[in-house]
Amino acid sequence: MAVKIVIRAILKGNDVGAIRKIHDEVTAATRRMAQEAGDISHHVYLNPQNPRDFLGIDEWKSPEAAAAFAASPQIKEFFGRLFEGQPEVTVWADSGWNQW
Repeated sequence: MAVKIVIRAILKGNDVGAIRKIHDEVTAATRRMAQEAGDISHHVYLNPQNPRDFLGIDEWKSPEAAAAFAASPQIKEFFGRLFEGQPEVTVWADSGWNQW
């Protein structure tokens, strides 16, 4: 069952451009590995009123695949470079309700 993984966090420091560079370099380097592990899509949003307020939404083939990928030391190190403290990570499943 595919799930959405939602990541809420505060970006480190005040230089959002520098953090974007780290994010884009790491995700470019790990994209194939993530997709092979079950990552279907990756979307990033910033709060326009506070650009350090980060929201990431990934779709994974299963919660187990996402958890295994997130447990890797490289991903933990990556999160440590991007975020102040531990991000809030939640798993969401499709409701089956009408959508548009």
